[in-house]
Parts: sequence; C-alpha cells; structure tokens
Amino acid sequence: MTSVGSVGAPVSRVARKRAERQRLMERVAAEVFAERGYERASLEEIAARLDMRGASLYHYYPSKEDLFLAAVQNATAEVVARLREVASSGGPAVDRLRRLFVSQALVELRDYPSFAPLFLMHLPDPVLDARVRELSREHAAVFREVAAEVAGDRGDALIGTYLALGSLAYLRRWYDPAGALSPEELAEHVAASLVTLL
Repeated sequence: MTSVGSVGAPVSRVARKRAERQRLMERVAAEVFAERGYERASLEEIAARLDMRGASLYHYYPSKEDLFLAAVQNATAEVVARLREVASSGGPAVDRLRRLFVSQALVELRDYPSFAPLFLMHLPDPVLDARVRELSREHAAVFREVAAEVAGDRGDALIGTYLALGSLAYLRRWYDPAGALSPEELAEHVAASLVTLL
C-alpha cells in the first residue's frame, strides 16, 4: 500500500518505514549527543541504545558526522516549521511572540529535549560547526521577524530576541519535572516574562 507524499508522489510502505526508522535513530542519537557531547558520543553507543549492531547503523549513516548532521537538520526543520506556523497564525505581534516563546519552551522541556544541547556543544569539525550555526540562525530568524514587529521603530529587537533564546536554551538545566509547575504552566510563565524584554 502506498500513501501520497508532501509533493504528491506516492510513498511506499517500505520507504515510510525506513524514514520512521531513521527518525528514531536520529532522536536517539540526539539524546546521546546531548548527554555525552559530540566528541564522547559514539555510533556504537547509539546503536546499542537502538538494540542494533554498529554495522547496521553505518548502513544508514556512514559516519558520526553524518548522523549528527541528519539529527540536527531534521530536528531543526520540524521545530522551525512548527514555529513558522505560530508566527503566521495572526493576531497582534506581541501575542504571536509570546506564543512563539511558549512553543519554544515546550520544544525544550517536553517535545524535543535534546534540541538545544545540539546547538550549544563544541564541534571540532569547522564545516559541521558552520552548518549548525547556519541552522541556529534559521531558527532564530523566526523569532527576530516577529520581535521586529513588536519593537517597531525602536530597533532593539535583536538583543532582546537573543537574550530570550539564550534563556530558553537553558530551561532544561534548571526545570524540575517533579516541581510545582508542569511544562505547559512553566512555558506560559517564561513566555510572559520574556516578552517584556522587547
């Protein structure tokens, strides 16, 4: 049985299963990279967490660099698509910016907890590092565009935006899931505070 892909071409069941398997591999890889850092993470450890042999993982990703890049690119694509939907949802710019901050907080705390660490770690390969910086700018651009609407002629949107994104990137470091606030409640509180930066 086939389904229709995003551009109208049929997608076979086998291709769909392969894509799902690769997304799982990338999510698990992101967790390992986030926990251990780029240099200490290994394909063997990632494969073990997936209950695979290392050689099987190499069939999909010929190197650690390839797997890291796939993980960060695909996670960024998913997160940016989600944020763009919020940014274009209508209403006053300040409300859309607050909703963007809520969405990003939920990305960090609930939906993609390994996302932010991928952008904060040291990458020894300059080409890989440059690509991650480019993806980071693409992510930040969604916030900058809406923040610029909020700031208007004041022109101070850039600094406030980067302060907000820096704060959001470290939510996982101090948030206590056993604490008084759920991720959703904390996201609302944090977003309300961050909007005041602009």
